[in-house]
Amino acid sequence: MDYKAISYEVLDNRVAVVTLNRPASLNAINLDLATEVAGVLRQAEQDDSVRVLVVTGAGKAFCAGGDLAWLMAADDNLKKREILENAATVITLLDRFSKPVIAAVNGAVAGAGTAVALACDIIIASDRAKFAPNFVNIASVPDSGASWFLPRKIGYHKAAELMLTGRLLDAQECLQLGLFNRVVAHDELEQAAFRLAQKLAAGPQRAIRHIKQMLKMSAQNTLTAQLEIEASMQLMAWSDDDFNEGVSAFLQKRKPAFK
Repeated sequence: MDYKAISYEVLDNRVAVVTLNRPASLNAINLDLATEVAGVLRQAEQDDSVRVLVVTGAGKAFCAGGDLAWLMAADDNLKKREILENAATVITLLDRFSKPVIAAVNGAVAGAGTAVALACDIIIASDRAKFAPNFVNIASVPDSGASWFLPRKIGYHKAAELMLTGRLLDAQECLQLGLFNRVVAHDELEQAAFRLAQKLAAGPQRAIRHIKQMLKMSAQNTLTAQLEIEASMQLMAWSDDDFNEGVSAFLQKRKPAFK
């Protein structure tokens, strides 16, 4: 399929890569990009040949947020609301994606782009990456779930500081705050992201998906409710062939061969 604003590829190792591909606009989100990303997320969710998804950007930026030209062309509230709904669809699909999603943050990530990155499960960033939830700098407010993800990631007070000031963070400060899982040299970013993706793709798939689901659910649950979810999913895991293989490999001191 031909894309206008992204590229999408499924590799032989069961890793899929979606690249935001509007480098001249710093991969800002417009209608084409939002529609195409939503489409490949739906496709990858249903594709059994995809076990892990990597999201990255072309050129110098990961994603500069919403395309202001798209916004300024919206001359009534109905059109503006449509922009927000398109962005919300992408974020919702990312958040609900059942397979691991790795953000390979190659450069600046700003505005709604911060929500795209934070909606992924793991963020590996270049040492050239910048993080800017800077909506306030244009007298805007957070959207695309940015105000939901950020305080859950770093706490209310730090999120308030960043969003009220629009301050730009470098990669090392993001690492210290826990926004990024890992920061690597820029030239090593692709290799680091793919190495992790390959490890996850070779792992026990049902267990990995259950773990992701459990972690998502834990934020809304009491301990009692979460213990019940753990018990239910553990019973399913213990009935899986991959569990038998994992235990056998552990006892035999060999590498497991999961299905």
